[in-house]
Amino acid sequence: MAFFTSKLLERYPALSQREYVKYFSASLAAVGATQLVTFGQLWLVYEITASPIMLGWLGAAAAVPNLAITLFGGVISDRYDKRWILLITSGGNMLLTGLLTILVITQSVEVWHVLFIAALSSILNGFDWPTRVAIFPQLVNRDQFLSAVALNSFIWQVMRMAIPALAGFLLYYTDSSVIFSLATAGYLAMCLTMYALRMRPAVSASSEIGAVTQIIEGISFIFRHDIFKYLLALTFIGMFFCNSHAQLMPMFADLNLRDEVGLGLLLTAGGIGSIVGTIVIGGNRHERNLTQLMLWSGILTAITTVGFAIASLIAWFYTALVLQFVAAFVASVFLISSMTTMQLSVPDQLRGRVMGIHTMCYSLLPLGGLFLGSLTEFANVLTAVVSGSAIYLIALIVVLAGSASMRNLSFATLRQIPFESLRSRPQSAGASASTSQDTPVPPRPQ
Repeated sequence: MAFFTSKLLERYPALSQREYVKYFSASLAAVGATQLVTFGQLWLVYEITASPIMLGWLGAAAAVPNLAITLFGGVISDRYDKRWILLITSGGNMLLTGLLTILVITQSVEVWHVLFIAALSSILNGFDWPTRVAIFPQLVNRDQFLSAVALNSFIWQVMRMAIPALAGFLLYYTDSSVIFSLATAGYLAMCLTMYALRMRPAVSASSEIGAVTQIIEGISFIFRHDIFKYLLALTFIGMFFCNSHAQLMPMFADLNLRDEVGLGLLLTAGGIGSIVGTIVIGGNRHERNLTQLMLWSGILTAITTVGFAIASLIAWFYTALVLQFVAAFVASVFLISSMTTMQLSVPDQLRGRVMGIHTMCYSLLPLGGLFLGSLTEFANVLTAVVSGSAIYLIALIVVLAGSASMRNLSFATLRQIPFESLRSRPQSAGASASTSQDTPVPPRPQ
């Protein structure tokens, strides 16, 4: 047992921090609750309407408010106590999920109820998600960031693996009220843990600068540095056009002639693939060429997603399961690699804003479901998936193979970029040019 523990801490050193372990455990409960709610809402809407376009509208309800609020949420995260922010957002989600539970139990739930609650939860997540990805400096040391980022993704992927299968069987034997009740309990566990958690002092952004100015500051930083500009663009494109096929998973279950248990298995296959990818990349050798890793993982994501759609159309269920596993595996490799690259490069004063913008990619996934759902109703599902995957492929090749500043990236050569406030930046042409250098930042002299 001691040998296993030492190896685990060697591979994931963030687990050596006691408060991080508490946060990690609470996040398992909260993210599990989120996955339960996502599954329950998808099934509820499809059960009521049997419409792929309504699944897309559910995705829009869960995405658009989040996209609208996340930039401001990043500013709030940089300014204020992250522990209290997560306490409030988790409490709000607990109340909303509890309300949905009551509506289902009383058999008074309608589609607009589900969409409205999803939209309100999306607003809360606009504050919650930027805070989650900005909290690491208060819980772990800098040299533990890679493992903390991988473990954070591990939480989401474990829940994506376990929860859909569990929810599918629960739906088969009970109803969605049980799913929403368990989700309410998960958010309550997160609230209680955050109330008691002790964190290191934060490096906060100044509250003397207006919120709009701070948002502009974060966006300006992104556009001045290629690592953030290009990796965020690729993440957004991949989520919206390619990975968003997950939003239509109830329809793919129907194509495979399966019920709610089949839906759970398809979602679970994606969760298993994601967690395996996270484990693999969490132990990545720092000298590896990161650009090539991201390029090929992105290309394979697009190819296997198209393969999954084809297998579903001809009702090869087990082939579809395998292809969904592989697609999720390689998508996770890309996501963790790109996210850690940015975590190691972003200044602490901008972490909430910049990494908060990165969390918008999770909202683009359900919103992309509206794009794919609309294209499916206009043409067919294969046309929709091939079109989205092709757009992602082109973007990958143009950025990672065509941009000189993005070649030969490695975790070992990345350094935190110095922060320079908009108020203090020199306005001369020479000074302006000096802050527009492409990243990565060269290693500091030893």
